[in-house]
Amino acid sequence: MTILFLTSCDNGDRQFSQDFVVFESGTRDKNTGFKPTTIQIDKADAKLVEYLEAKTKNNEAIYVNSLDGNVPLQDQLKYYKRRYFGRISIEGEQIMKIEFVFVRCGGQDEWKQIEYTNDKTKECWWSVQYSIDHNEIYDLKLLSE
Repeated sequence: MTILFLTSCDNGDRQFSQDFVVFESGTRDKNTGFKPTTIQIDKADAKLVEYLEAKTKNNEAIYVNSLDGNVPLQDQLKYYKRRYFGRISIEGEQIMKIEFVFVRCGGQDEWKQIEYTNDKTKECWWSVQYSIDHNEIYDLKLLSE
C-alpha cells in the first residue's frame, strides 16, 4: 500500500486532486503550452512561500482578510484551490501561471474548468507567475490592486 501511495505522489501526469488542477496551457495553443510536472509545481509552491515570507521580513507583507482579521497571505494559502497553467514565452522560457481560488468561491467543480471565470469578490481570486527556468516568482496580481 505504501509503495502504491508513493508511486501516485511521484506521478508527473497527475492532473486532478482535491485542491489543484493542472492545464497544458492557458491559451489552448498546444505549441506554446506544456503541462507542469509535480516537481515543477512543488518548486513553484515552495518559492511562493519563500517569496511571501521574504516580503513579510522586509515589512512588505501582503495581508488578506480572514475571520481572524488581516493575516499574512502565506498563512492563508491552505484555503485556496490552485490552477496551474504552463506556457512557453516568446523567448523560449518555461513559465507557470498559478491561479488561486478561495475554497468558498470555486463551487464544487466549476473552478476545475479552463473556462472558469471569477465573478465573485476580490478576495476570491488572485494569480502569480513563476519562471521555471529562473526559479523566480513575479507578477503577483491581487484583485484588490
